[in-house]
Amino acid sequence: MPASWSWPRPASSARWCAPTWRIWYNKTGICGRPCLSGRACFFMRKAEGRGVTFQKEEQEMKQARKRGALLAGAVLLLVLLAVGGALWFRGRPTKILLATDLHYLSPELNDHGACFEKTILNGDGKALAYIDELTDAFVEQVIREKPAALILSGDLTLNGEKQSHLDLAEKLRQITKAGIPVLVIPGNHDLNSGYAVRFTGKTYEPVENLKPAQFDEVYAEFGYDGASARDEESLSYVFPLSDELRVLMVDVNTLGSEGVLEPETLDWVKAQLEEARQAGARVIAVSHQNLLAHSEQISAGFVMGGAEELLALYEEYDVICNLSGHIHMQHTAKSENGFFEAATGSLAVSPNQYARLMVRPHRMDYQTVPVDVSGWAKEQGSTDENLLDFAAYSADFFRQVNRGKVIGWLQKEENGEEMADFFAQVNLDYFQGRPDRYDREDPMFDVWQESGAFYADYVESMRQEPAVNHNQATVEY
Repeated sequence: MPASWSWPRPASSARWCAPTWRIWYNKTGICGRPCLSGRACFFMRKAEGRGVTFQKEEQEMKQARKRGALLAGAVLLLVLLAVGGALWFRGRPTKILLATDLHYLSPELNDHGACFEKTILNGDGKALAYIDELTDAFVEQVIREKPAALILSGDLTLNGEKQSHLDLAEKLRQITKAGIPVLVIPGNHDLNSGYAVRFTGKTYEPVENLKPAQFDEVYAEFGYDGASARDEESLSYVFPLSDELRVLMVDVNTLGSEGVLEPETLDWVKAQLEEARQAGARVIAVSHQNLLAHSEQISAGFVMGGAEELLALYEEYDVICNLSGHIHMQHTAKSENGFFEAATGSLAVSPNQYARLMVRPHRMDYQTVPVDVSGWAKEQGSTDENLLDFAAYSADFFRQVNRGKVIGWLQKEENGEEMADFFAQVNLDYFQGRPDRYDREDPMFDVWQESGAFYADYVESMRQEPAVNHNQATVEY
């Protein structure tokens, strides 16, 4: 700016000339040009006696008009958005990632000895031997995805070991440092667990577990510090992703009420939904336990107590959906009134996937995404064959564990080996949310049914499952 130009700061009495979007003084002055406001235009006014001289008046007039036009356009845009819908409705969809049932175990608590190996072979097929590597690969993949938020819906640790919680929180900080909010709630394995142990050779020893009062301290920066509202009776909270979209994290796993939604928390949920409605915000709900039954065989102990009352509230307040876990299998379901719930499969179980939600004005798209552990392992320079082909390893391990579950019950069966192999593969497809992959006319279903063997009813329930892909869904609202 030339030294001869001296820009005055408008006095406190300065105002905007509404017709021309130019500043004027409400004191009298000589303008030299007509003004629609009938006032003295600040930019055209020759401020004689005020120590200010203006040059190139025509140029300044054009600049003032240009700024005025831009400001007017911005105001108009805001008005249009207010009338036509919120900004996130007009722009890109909001991307949210969700993972559940990681069951992370700190390397400090695991020597990969005989006791640990026996434990995982008697489990449900979680790839716990590589849980640290899987978690690292997942963290890097989340950062590359750049979502609006990552949600972890409980069972963060194997059995509530305090050291596992502390180590996991440190890994999650990599995500928050990348500018991505992380929201967590506890699952039934995360608090007050009597099974928190360190594996040592052929045995194990108890270690310190995490108490409910410690949970929001360890995970303060992962949802709780940024919450707009918290429930005094549980670890439930509301996290605002924007003015238009909120995440309702519902906890039913605090001491004394594991798996049951307390009446006080239900009242709190209703108050939060009412507040969101008044603010014109949509809500996505999250819980660890299921809101809906996803299987005839897997429902008792998996659907939360008080689910009917909570579902009624969600339907009344037009909640977009509920996102849960707990059953470790990938499954989606709808209530009689069409309310949608996705029970995302355990991140630790083949195919080791998380969910990606793309939220739009009147539609949400749900899609599962596997963690590329093999790609991560190659980048790390790993020579571990299991890591370099992790998808195959994890699926094979799941089949091995599930085959072992049934083979003992089939010793007297003429074709027990074939029955066990069949069970292992069908159950893998079922847990992966792909009951559309197996043939319901396969004679092995009848062989199982006629045998009357333990697990026969479960096998029949898999045959009765509709042949759909539970890894993708679209919800319109």
